[in-house]
Amino acid sequence: MNRRENYNRAYPQNNAGMIMTSLDREHSPFKILAHGDMLKKYLCGERINPIHCRVGLTSCCNLQCNFCNFHSQNEKDFYNLFNYNDSICTNDVLDFLDDFKENGGLAITFCGSGECTIHPGYEKISYYALKKGIKIGLITNGTMLVKKEMIECVDQTHTWIRIGLNAGTEDTYEKITHCNGENFTRILNSIRILKEKAEIEEFRVGLNFVITLDNYKEIIQATKLAREAEAHYIRFEPEFYSALAHETIYTKIEEINSMLEKAKKLQTKEFEVSIPKLNRGAMTNTDSVEGDFKVCHYCNFVTALGADGSMYPCPQIHLNEKYCMGNAINDGYSKWIQSKDKENWYRKNRDRTILCKTCFYRPQNELIEWLVTGELELDEVLKKYQEDVPMTIHKEFV
Repeated sequence: MNRRENYNRAYPQNNAGMIMTSLDREHSPFKILAHGDMLKKYLCGERINPIHCRVGLTSCCNLQCNFCNFHSQNEKDFYNLFNYNDSICTNDVLDFLDDFKENGGLAITFCGSGECTIHPGYEKISYYALKKGIKIGLITNGTMLVKKEMIECVDQTHTWIRIGLNAGTEDTYEKITHCNGENFTRILNSIRILKEKAEIEEFRVGLNFVITLDNYKEIIQATKLAREAEAHYIRFEPEFYSALAHETIYTKIEEINSMLEKAKKLQTKEFEVSIPKLNRGAMTNTDSVEGDFKVCHYCNFVTALGADGSMYPCPQIHLNEKYCMGNAINDGYSKWIQSKDKENWYRKNRDRTILCKTCFYRPQNELIEWLVTGELELDEVLKKYQEDVPMTIHKEFV
């Protein structure tokens, strides 16, 4: 294959001898290639605005998960702007959505440092986003899906929803979340209801499983339950802290690798098993840099709004003052776009290796870097991608 069209080189890889990474279609790192015109503008040096925004409505949460970054002593110095009481008022979110749409926004994902579905205006905000023609994704712990109104809201307005399961039994779920284990069964039962009543053709519901030393023995059981519940996929990811990387599970990595191999065999045409990168390095307190790129290109296509009202390059590093690019709630998103706050931050922090030693979006950034440098040729890559992926699912969620 011509090296100048081989974008697949950027696909995440585990170390030799470990299980091969295999991401579900919804989490393909190459969806950015479905936006050829936007890429051409960027490569020509033209200004582009993000088409996808990760939105943290609130920092409050109704669970206390053992692996939560925002309540971990491992991250007490990293998320220094985290405040449990942060919450964006509903009307301010609606104004933000107006501006986001006017400036080329196509999709939002509700996620962040808290549980967005406990925000008092969540349903109103979702219906408004739908009215504005903005597609909606949701990352949630699933506990609010016991409410009829919430299920109806998701079914009528959302393109996809990803629910944190993180266990294979009620007992382990309770141990990890410090919440009634019965929620575990309720979440699984809600999946069929969501699928049956969803009104958006591309609707997908999947489960997320953060691998820790508390739950790794239930990887296979969780996969079986996800398939039986008729989820579209189960997505695994290792526990991660900015200064520790995936070190918390390294002592059991061979056993985890073996279990993921067995879980992968449970995949069907209708049910995907997403296998993660198991050896990502630390972001801070390390001299080791991952990734064949020096500039964060990805933050020009995607941005993040924190529950503090500030804008950040991506959701992985929000609520840290070093990454704050100005406040879009106090000033308005349109004014923020025009303010040059982002450009000023970007100029000062152009060398990403100083702040981000490793990157969750390394494949996207490497791909764009190779296009910028000419190592890949855009027209050839776009042609090859079209042949490989005739239809990109959830392409607005790059």
